[in-house]
Amino acid sequence: MVGIGKRLFIPLLMSQVIPLSFGGERSDAALDAALDAVAPELTKLAVVCLVRDGGEKGAPCFDWIEYRDTADRKDFWPASTVKLYTVIAAMERVREAGFDLDVTATFEHREADGKWVLDSSRTLRELSSEVFRRSSNEDYTLLLRLVGIDWLNTKFLTAERGFPNSALMRGYVRTRPWVYEREEAQRIRLTSHDGSRSVVIEHTWRGRSYSEERGCTVIDAKTGNMTTPRELADCLRRVLFHEHLPESERFRISDEQLRFLREGGGGLSGLATVAAESGPSGWTGAAGEVFPKAKYFHKSGLISDHALELGYVVDSGNGGPRYFFVPVIGAGHATKPVDGETLVGRMSLEIAQWVKALTK
Repeated sequence: MVGIGKRLFIPLLMSQVIPLSFGGERSDAALDAALDAVAPELTKLAVVCLVRDGGEKGAPCFDWIEYRDTADRKDFWPASTVKLYTVIAAMERVREAGFDLDVTATFEHREADGKWVLDSSRTLRELSSEVFRRSSNEDYTLLLRLVGIDWLNTKFLTAERGFPNSALMRGYVRTRPWVYEREEAQRIRLTSHDGSRSVVIEHTWRGRSYSEERGCTVIDAKTGNMTTPRELADCLRRVLFHEHLPESERFRISDEQLRFLREGGGGLSGLATVAAESGPSGWTGAAGEVFPKAKYFHKSGLISDHALELGYVVDSGNGGPRYFFVPVIGAGHATKPVDGETLVGRMSLEIAQWVKALTK
């Protein structure tokens, strides 16, 4: 099973760990000091979740530690990290319709004269893989079209599902045949692998601004994408510890979908990091230096003025720790003299060294 294996009890330094009044996270003076030292002039957010033994019937426990009360902050641009949300949501939606990963989704949009125009046709397996392999903006946007803005934000990104501060309102490509024009009617035909069955989904955005309702402040309050470090880390936790969670916390996906989401397969990519082109700044810049034999799962995000990483380090097979982490910085590919991706690597290194010190 992914990320389980040998388990290690991770003792917390209770003299430094202070309970917080919200969210279940705790603060740690050593972590705060370590991250303060990275680009002190820039805005930084971070959360870490340590995995340890100690739960009922051998289940793992999760200890949440945040950097300076930032775990639930949403005043940053999440960039490509939120593509993970659309992959899981699409898996849920096609399963709800009775299909699997090899379903083919054929995308159409309706023009002003009422004519339906064919745009693209892709399998869900391909769409998902490209999001993880190269963070494809085109495939992410198609996944957003598949589920639809209204369904995504009322059925998946809800407080009841673990996303009280998340909303997605826009795709990341503006050209045909991929673009998601919110005001256009969308038609998606789902067809089984053998062609024996098909279902049509039609939707048109109802005009509701979920991002504005949930407090978006970055780029555009009405049409921006938003989340928090805690919700990103918790989403990945639910994927990798699915079997150990109560039904109410599990994503509604099949065992096959779960395996593919974690590991990929057949030459296609999942969350497990196997190639540098997937942009694992938290690994190449840091964690691999401290835990070089560990397995790594991740989804990164980068724009001109924001960079972040959603990662999970599994070093239990080598007698080391397991931990989730999300470092965010207000710097991106256009930041000089040091770009945001490099700075995320430095934050990740500080987190890795802090985790290592806790586990000695």
